[in-house]
Amino acid sequence: MQINNDPKMALVTISNRDKKLIIWNFMEELWENYQNVLENKLDTRFKFMDFYNVDLLTRFLKEEGVETSPDKVVVDTLKEYAKKTGYIDIKDNTVRLTKKGLEECHKPKHAWDQNISY
Repeated sequence: MQINNDPKMALVTISNRDKKLIIWNFMEELWENYQNVLENKLDTRFKFMDFYNVDLLTRFLKEEGVETSPDKVVVDTLKEYAKKTGYIDIKDNTVRLTKKGLEECHKPKHAWDQNISY
């Protein structure tokens, strides 16, 4: 996965295990946040970088040796997941669950709980 358009920058790839870790943690936190704001009648569109797990996963990737923009790696992984599944909509620095994503959240087992073919 290229994380910078500058050809002088190195390409960064992460393992499928790390992608699954990013997706699972983010989607679980998004669903929890969604339930909380719905209960309080607040906006269901969230600022991307306000998620605890985005910061946590960024630190994890740094520990795994990803030095070049680990926060962008997290965001790019989630954008790719959004494109493939249609569960989330990412615009600029915000994210929201789509209708399809909400339907998936209401299932007893979510697609991101299982072995994600990525």
